[in-house]
Amino acid sequence: MTQATAASTTTIALLHLAPRPGEIEANRGALEQAVRRAAAHGARLIVTPELAVSGYGFRDLIGTDWIAAGQPALFAWAGALARESKASLVLGTPEADPEDGKLFNSMVLFAPDGSVVGRHRKVNALRVGSESWSTPGDRTSVFTIEGIGRLGFFVCADMYSPRLVDETAVQGVDLLLSSAAWAPGLHGPNGEWERASAKTGRPVLVCNRTGKDVLDFDEAQSVAAVDGAIAFSHASPEPRIALVDWTTNTHRLTNWRITGAA
Repeated sequence: MTQATAASTTTIALLHLAPRPGEIEANRGALEQAVRRAAAHGARLIVTPELAVSGYGFRDLIGTDWIAAGQPALFAWAGALARESKASLVLGTPEADPEDGKLFNSMVLFAPDGSVVGRHRKVNALRVGSESWSTPGDRTSVFTIEGIGRLGFFVCADMYSPRLVDETAVQGVDLLLSSAAWAPGLHGPNGEWERASAKTGRPVLVCNRTGKDVLDFDEAQSVAAVDGAIAFSHASPEPRIALVDWTTNTHRLTNWRITGAA
């Protein structure tokens, strides 16, 4: 008789924050507090919203020259934060390619040792308005994170595209993960997360944001979509941390709870 494989559970933290457009130092301070708080609750994967470092509408306030100039220091800071928290950290930030200088709306993955082990550059980047500074990425991204499995990465509207969902899923994923700055309303989310979970048969976790920026995000939701339906969700005008447990061998999300971000 063989014993059943013991369940392995890891806590994931979604930092439902309120990045201020153009206020880099204030945003970094809020991120530091939230990451430390999430780590104190046992999180081993910590995810930030889209453009958590800069806020969404930063370009018209501070331009873009700071992105490349400040990137080495920013990545060193984020790597140190990952080492301190002993967690994998997914940071939503503008990113400059060191070879050609192109700018991207990115999710950058830092390992618990502080190294950069992956990045996803938003494919469905808007070419007008507040995102006109960014170059669209040209590929899907799947990374293996210890204790969790293979994760497909999306930035906000990437999840809108069935093609990107399909191209990610065929690489063999256990979980789909999205950083977002997606407010409700006329162009708000309309079943994309539920559809992706139903089509792939894998849960979808979305780290959205709150606060005022170029849009009002106070009612924007961070969610877990499972089997075509929203299983958990959170929205609040105040920054919060959503914690959820992930069981690797059964691919289940359970025990959703909310705590303060500072």
